[in-house]
Amino acid sequence: MLNWGEKKQKDLYWAIVLEPGWIQAGVWEIVENKAEVISVSPVTPWETDSEIVGAGDAALSSAIQLLPEGLCEPSKTVFGVPPSWVDKGQIKEEYLNKIKKICTELSLEPSGFVVLSEAIAHLIKVEEGSPVNAIVARFGKDFLELSVFKLGNLVGTTQVSRSVSFFDDVTEGLLRFSLPEGLPSRIVIYDGKEGDLEEVKEALTAGSWENIDKVKFFHTPKIEILSPVKKVAAVALAGAAEIAGVMELSKDHQNVVIPHEPLSPQELGFVVGEDIASKRPVEVEKQPVVVQKPIYKIKTFDLLKKKIGSFRIPKINGKKNFTIAGSVIGSFVVLFLLFWMFYPKAVVKVYVSPKRFEEKVEITVLKDSGSTDIGNKIVAGQIASVEVSGEKTKSTTGTKKVGDKARGSVNIQNGTSSILKLSEGTLVAAANNLKFSLVSSASISAAISPSIPGTYVVEVVASDIGAEYNLAKNEVFSVGSYSKSEVDGVAVSDFTGGSSRDISAVSSEDTNSLLNSLTSELSENAKKDLLGSISSDQLLIEESFVATASSKVFSNKVGDEASNLKLSLSLKSSAVSVSKKDLIDLSQKVLDEGVPSGFSLDSGNLSFGFTRIKDLSSASLFNLTVKADFLPKEDMASLTKGISGKSTSKVEEKFSRIQGFVRAEIDIKPKLLEFFKYFPILSKNISIEILGER
Repeated sequence: MLNWGEKKQKDLYWAIVLEPGWIQAGVWEIVENKAEVISVSPVTPWETDSEIVGAGDAALSSAIQLLPEGLCEPSKTVFGVPPSWVDKGQIKEEYLNKIKKICTELSLEPSGFVVLSEAIAHLIKVEEGSPVNAIVARFGKDFLELSVFKLGNLVGTTQVSRSVSFFDDVTEGLLRFSLPEGLPSRIVIYDGKEGDLEEVKEALTAGSWENIDKVKFFHTPKIEILSPVKKVAAVALAGAAEIAGVMELSKDHQNVVIPHEPLSPQELGFVVGEDIASKRPVEVEKQPVVVQKPIYKIKTFDLLKKKIGSFRIPKINGKKNFTIAGSVIGSFVVLFLLFWMFYPKAVVKVYVSPKRFEEKVEITVLKDSGSTDIGNKIVAGQIASVEVSGEKTKSTTGTKKVGDKARGSVNIQNGTSSILKLSEGTLVAAANNLKFSLVSSASISAAISPSIPGTYVVEVVASDIGAEYNLAKNEVFSVGSYSKSEVDGVAVSDFTGGSSRDISAVSSEDTNSLLNSLTSELSENAKKDLLGSISSDQLLIEESFVATASSKVFSNKVGDEASNLKLSLSLKSSAVSVSKKDLIDLSQKVLDEGVPSGFSLDSGNLSFGFTRIKDLSSASLFNLTVKADFLPKEDMASLTKGISGKSTSKVEEKFSRIQGFVRAEIDIKPKLLEFFKYFPILSKNISIEILGER
């Protein structure tokens, strides 16, 4: 063991994980081009800005107390912050002020910052040796933050307000991602207080992911808890990568100590990593124990010493009774060997790159029929129907001119030799072609002489609204179709009362857009209701969806004066569902000829796409697109016998012979036995499952 007191002073760094409500500190260094974590503090809570410095001081003090003797306190600091604190590559001003306050009052020298989700993804990549496909989720007190990584690249990050349901919160966040190829089937969860995450894991593991529309996983997602120690390691590794281009964590057997309560034997659980070569850290909850640094191993000697160091050989009359001690130890060894032979169980998930095929076929789906004929590509369908209603209001965009018509009196002058009779509504027109109509009929006497016409004063009203019809006295008018040389009119006074103004009104575009918008929303609701109305063994063909309005009521009609328009709408909707088993049977028949040698169809990873061709009275024709994965066939009995009793670190060659091998996950129970890293001796206690990697 190295003596820290004899080492020269190291160039040490702080790694500070700063989250809403929590702060944690760790000390790390760079040794032989590797990042090495030396000490990690417990997680310390804070609420207000006035408490954050005190909480930070407590975290730093705890980490310093755990430093080996002879090492000085570091000052250079790398901060790990949640994604919501960062915008366009920079820490937001309100959070930057918190970090400045911590650095100023605690004499820290900031070297940079890393985003926690990205640092965690980087750590997993380094541990497992392959690009990360995972959803990294931080469960804060008020918000959930989701970051999706595909092949090591960040697809996007979103933030969701917390509710009482962990499952609903995650679902709401994932609905915001549109990934046609599906979401990664791995969710890594973390927060400041690790103990609370067990409840989150249970809720997500028990969730019915397959029933959530538009949240598509290729298989049920695996939920993993990231310990606070790993968060510090992730920040340290990311900081080392930026500062010195370091891409590896040290595998030195240095102990990282977190002060908690003594560790119980039941909590000595270790999980084998994401592939055969990788290692996963010891999960630690509320106990002070020598905890491994990320991807390190705990010293076997130190661990055993910690757990059995208090054992004493009994004394009789002041002398040790070696016979009794030997008997006790021998019994213990026998019991342990029996336990080791018969009790342990292991589950191995081997992930391979599947062979993917796509085939198109025309099928007939019968409506409300129980008859299926796979040979003739005829599938029985069932019609599901629902009715949905809703209301929606929008601002109107149309305008309308309203106002009053001008009125006045005109002296009609008849220069003809005959009596002139004008009916009600006869038009008279001013010089600018503004038209007026007679309010009542009139009879004008014939002219006495060419210079003395017959006259009659009549009341007229403008043919349209507007102030332009307010004419001045003595305005000359033409009358009907008569020539002005024979008949004309003269205004006897000023015309008044004409006015106009523009108002908001309902346009045809308003009614159309509101109808389309509400129809679209209600159609989506109807699809969800239809999905909920069918059994889990049925598949709804969304391409068969039909919706018709059973009731449609607008608050106003086109042209009405209104600033808002409201629509109440009811839709009757229906769609056809088919049996998933029928589709799988049909797919197997269609794909039979394309099955490669040594492979079998993975029926759990079939996907179907429908394109409507034609609707008939009793059936519908569709083009069915089947996408399928084929997994290698293996002799599981031979494979389990080949690894029984073997070290988990030495079975990679067995799995690597499987066609398309990518990685393997190993789960040994009870967890205590994972410490020894050996498979059960009995092959019947080993279960192996081959799965397609996404």
